[in-house]
Amino acid sequence: GAWTALRALAPMEGRASNFKKVLADFESRLRNGAEFVAIDTELTGVDISGEPDTFEESAQMRLEKNCRIAERYTLIQVGFTIVSQVIDGVFSCASYNLFAFPYMGPELLGYEPGFFCQASALQFNAQHHVDFNKWIKEGIPYMNRADERRHLKGTQENGSAEKKTGLLLFWKALCAARLPFVVHCPLDLFFLLAAFERRPLPRKDPRALAQMIRHCTPKVFDTAHLHGALGQFKRLALLKFFEDAKARYDELKESTNDLHHVPAIEFRLEGETATRYSKQHEEMAHEAGFDSLLTAQLFLYLRAIAPTVVKENVNRLFLYRSVEFVDLDRIAQSGQAGTSMFDLTRVTLLVAVLDEKDGNNAASLAAAAGATYKWMDATHILVVLRASGGAAVRKAAELAAKVHGVQAWMGFDEWRCAQAASLTNGHASTALARSAERHTNGSAPSPPTEAEPDEEDRQSTPGSAVPSEDAARGGHVAAGTDGEGDDGACLSSRSMSLLDDDDDDRGSWTLAHMVLAGAASAVCTALVAVILMHGRSHFAALGARFLRRWRSR
Repeated sequence: GAWTALRALAPMEGRASNFKKVLADFESRLRNGAEFVAIDTELTGVDISGEPDTFEESAQMRLEKNCRIAERYTLIQVGFTIVSQVIDGVFSCASYNLFAFPYMGPELLGYEPGFFCQASALQFNAQHHVDFNKWIKEGIPYMNRADERRHLKGTQENGSAEKKTGLLLFWKALCAARLPFVVHCPLDLFFLLAAFERRPLPRKDPRALAQMIRHCTPKVFDTAHLHGALGQFKRLALLKFFEDAKARYDELKESTNDLHHVPAIEFRLEGETATRYSKQHEEMAHEAGFDSLLTAQLFLYLRAIAPTVVKENVNRLFLYRSVEFVDLDRIAQSGQAGTSMFDLTRVTLLVAVLDEKDGNNAASLAAAAGATYKWMDATHILVVLRASGGAAVRKAAELAAKVHGVQAWMGFDEWRCAQAASLTNGHASTALARSAERHTNGSAPSPPTEAEPDEEDRQSTPGSAVPSEDAARGGHVAAGTDGEGDDGACLSSRSMSLLDDDDDDRGSWTLAHMVLAGAASAVCTALVAVILMHGRSHFAALGARFLRRWRSR
């Protein structure tokens, strides 16, 4: 019907038979005042069985895993949207939906490319109308730069190399233009690097990975990271986030308050982009070209709403189920893979270990108490106290008194260390049980310090520990909210200052240490008495360390 007819009107849908025509149009628009390019991909797989993203993973571990995922699976579609500002507030958008299939030929004898397919990913793409016959029979061939040098040396005559490298020519033109990239979650970027630069990727060397990205583009903006940085939105799924950002923009545009003034934005869809994507057909969702257009428009709305925040968060990539993000600029300087989302001089990270029988209402109780929280899994909640020192002790005691069904409270770092130890020893439940027993009996957890360090659109929601299929490839969480359905909510990392914290005082504290805490001991003793009456003595030790740090500063 209408859907089939719409599919037919798509010369900007790149295939092997027309890729030269599409490439010529693509290159001309890159040269004609382009401001940035938004990117999306559709893939044969998005995670590795038995290796779910978890909070105990460091940013380095997550980068390595993303590299392995990008090397294991392959592209089905690549979507580009080139954005140019025609006049003030009017943005030209030209979108391209390109089928991609690895080149196969006699030059690759003994090196024929192969890839895995994830059953759920193929089913998902089929549900969103991907034509697999077109992908395999008509996909534009490609190879990466390294393979081109290795296998196609001396084959430039008669344009034969162009037919073999195909989609690599789009990538070379894009990188040569030195334009900012805009993505919604960084996995797309990893797949493009593996497809067009080299494989294996430098998974063990964050600095080399950052330099590779810089070779391709001077700037990357990740709208999934901006979701948390702005802290104004709940839903992270691309289409839902776009709808919320547009609604917020329209609200500010109608406001008579000069403080909320936003610049006018108008989109001009070019050529077949207008024919194909002028209306937001639900059937178009998860076609790479359409999603790249949504990503471009979402970015422009976010930039209009909060230009300073967007500018400050350039080259920062989102990590799903993590308290860190990837700062490409910092990696280039120091080689450190992860940067904390939180200013740990101002906030305290705790983990609530829930009682399996009585902990069902713990999240709603925490929300009612005004706490910011994130479901980590079915029996753990990450709680962010916006305080440090003595204030953190008081807030922790108040929260513990109000939130029932918690078996134990632990510092985030200790929880992660316990998880890592349990994985090493193969006794996860035993290690956690022992750790929880220690805290229940009054031993002190190691205080939280700077924590070390996402396919189809997944996000844990405050109301449920089950990841949603309608969230982005990752998710922050909401402060004191239950979210909306499966879309979850966003923790405002902006309000927590997104600063780095170099905390070298990371010793383990027990109740005995409080007695030796100098002038602070009397205060701590009084706090212990109060907290013990609430049955939460393990918080006292936590507070001692915070008081000492607070007093020393």
